[in-house]
Amino acid sequence: MLRKWGEERYAPIRRQVDDDWKEHKLIKPLFKEVLVDLGVAGAMFPLEVGGLNVTRTGTFSAVLCEELGRIDLGFAAACFCSVWPMMPIMMEPHRNMELCEEFGERYCGDELCMGCNAMTEPPSGSDVENLGLLHGKTIQTTARLDGDNWIINGHKIWPTNSGDTADLFGVLCTTSKGSTDENDIAYIYVPADTPGVSTGGPYRKAGCSADMNTDIWFEDVKVPKRYRAHGPGEDVKYLREMLTYTNIMVPAACVGMMKATYEIIKKWSSERVVAGKILKEHSINAAVLAEIAINIESTSAWVYMMARELDYPEEYGMRPWEDRMYYRTCGLNLFGTDAVVHATGRAMELMGSYGYCCEFDLEKIWRDAKMTNLWEGGRHLDLIECARYWYDLETI
Repeated sequence: MLRKWGEERYAPIRRQVDDDWKEHKLIKPLFKEVLVDLGVAGAMFPLEVGGLNVTRTGTFSAVLCEELGRIDLGFAAACFCSVWPMMPIMMEPHRNMELCEEFGERYCGDELCMGCNAMTEPPSGSDVENLGLLHGKTIQTTARLDGDNWIINGHKIWPTNSGDTADLFGVLCTTSKGSTDENDIAYIYVPADTPGVSTGGPYRKAGCSADMNTDIWFEDVKVPKRYRAHGPGEDVKYLREMLTYTNIMVPAACVGMMKATYEIIKKWSSERVVAGKILKEHSINAAVLAEIAINIESTSAWVYMMARELDYPEEYGMRPWEDRMYYRTCGLNLFGTDAVVHATGRAMELMGSYGYCCEFDLEKIWRDAKMTNLWEGGRHLDLIECARYWYDLETI
């Protein structure tokens, strides 16, 4: 369904989307077609609030991201990041039905409702994702309980769907600034039209134009006490689950990008003649083509293996929020993002000047691919997380 939609609706205007980075006049209706009309936004919400109650969420998320990544990484990021902040409250076995009823009505309705996971902050960047070492110590956005309300103050930067895209923010906060007690980490929902919320203009980036990134400021923002996802100790547990899902969804999108690259380079190498011989029939070029195919197959196998482990915790003995599940998926994330950078780079080398010509779409995938290496703390944090798990690191 998504592939058919992408080929018919998105592919013909993909280049125009790149020029719509600032206003999203063209992009917003496309979000509605996928998230609302095709039912993606409400897929994991319970039936009681109008959702589809998809249960094998690991495989569903991987397929979703692979197909959207095949179309356009920025669009894929915006779609899955819209649903991402809802994961702590809509997924079993930790559903918060009160919040599902309140927010699910909007996500499962006929109008577009976009979510934004407001996590990264200017002073420390990806430190907030480095839970294994810092345990929330550097989170600067604060949440103070005042009677039946949370009062939130802070500054977030770069989250997908920020600016005027988001209707609802999931905000990572601390209830005690500087604390390393993970009970002080809070995840609180803030409607975008709440007084005290303001956003800056979008940053223009090398790629991913459909993914809007801005600053967000929270100045004495008041939301009801019930808008906290769960509570002390529980919020950080399901934050780890969110990060684990991302470690599968991003490399799944990379598989889609590599498959799009494969389609471009297979056609090109089958038609291009060099030294009187079809390009792919030269052994040196055939070896490069093999590398691209191997990157696709190996990343895909790892993605769907980990997705199955998420879907069947009773068989594999690991819950999605456990440290060991998160650390193991960090390896997948690193492998997949490195693979797409390598595959698109090798395809670019084969196509030469045609590769960076906009007409063939490879240069767009090539630009977008590198950005995956930088998300969620980047590849170095992934390396450290893997070492922590496999080698019992004690100081880093």
